[in-house]
Amino acid sequence: MAKQRWWKKTVISMVVLLGGWALYLSSKQIERNHRIQEEVSSLETEAIKIRRENETLSEKIQYFSSDDFREQEAKKKLGLKKSEETVVIIKPQPEQNKEGENSSVMKQQTSTDIGKENVPNYEKWWKIFF
Repeated sequence: MAKQRWWKKTVISMVVLLGGWALYLSSKQIERNHRIQEEVSSLETEAIKIRRENETLSEKIQYFSSDDFREQEAKKKLGLKKSEETVVIIKPQPEQNKEGENSSVMKQQTSTDIGKENVPNYEKWWKIFF
């Protein structure tokens, strides 16, 4: 009888060990599958990003190879024009201050201070603002 108990305990312990080992291996496999799935999803995201970038680059290539772009660059960089076009140059006007009087007073004060090189900066600023 003692032999049968010993034999049953050995078989039960072997079954428990095999079950534990199987659980350990399956948990490692599940973890590995999870890591692989994360890597696949990150690579898919990167592939989508690269496809978008390729689309924008192909659109730019089409635009740069178009006649409109060539014409625009010839006008801008080389100063060329079509025979039926007229070129008009518009000079920018100097900006007028909203303050009006203060700007004229400031111009007068700064013009008088230009000749005085010995005047410290804080006095020049004082004259400009007050």
